[in-house]
Amino acid sequence: MKTLFLNPPSYDDFDGGAGSRYQATREVWSFWYPTWLAYPAGMIPGARLLDAPPHSYTVEMTINEAKNYDLVVIHTSTPSLRMDTRTAEAIKAANPNAIIAMVGGHPTARPEETLKLSAAIDIAARKEFDYSMLEVAEGRDWSTIGGISWQKNGTQHHNPDRPALTDEELDKLPFVTEVYEKNLDYLKYNSPYCQYPYVSMYTGRGCPARCTFCLWPQVTQG
Repeated sequence: MKTLFLNPPSYDDFDGGAGSRYQATREVWSFWYPTWLAYPAGMIPGARLLDAPPHSYTVEMTINEAKNYDLVVIHTSTPSLRMDTRTAEAIKAANPNAIIAMVGGHPTARPEETLKLSAAIDIAARKEFDYSMLEVAEGRDWSTIGGISWQKNGTQHHNPDRPALTDEELDKLPFVTEVYEKNLDYLKYNSPYCQYPYVSMYTGRGCPARCTFCLWPQVTQG
């Protein structure tokens, strides 16, 4: 499938901290790379990664691009969930045949609630979604894909979790820097505690810490 990985447009005064999808509007200019989306984007031939907030994409601009894709994978989070759902609905209205998948911390923790938000949301991917989104893009039967919840004709289905990626599977993931170069403008990204410009990549998954402000280790990796 022709696939778009989307970090959707932000809204005024959205403060994307460690519990959100990405930083967007804060006291200082601060944008992180959409690294979680970049890995599966690099696994699917011809896939596009669109990071709307730092590239100043409006909702209208985003919809005009997203409507041309068969599969749109949207990264969402609790603070932005309802806004992101409206974006998903607008994409589905522009292209009723598009499959829309929500990924991130909220779909992981509350997949049933995520699907109930709108009939426009076809899939809620849980935890690590690299290979599950690859399998959706390959056109596999959804009932055989681990780690996803999905709905058709008003009925929800919750497939078993996928096991965490092994070291060997992590080693097979693409270098996100190549995905960045193809899809993003690195000058749009800034992290105040890093020298500008900077590039971010992950060398592993999970974290031994238990920071109360961060959801990634406990929710996304378990």
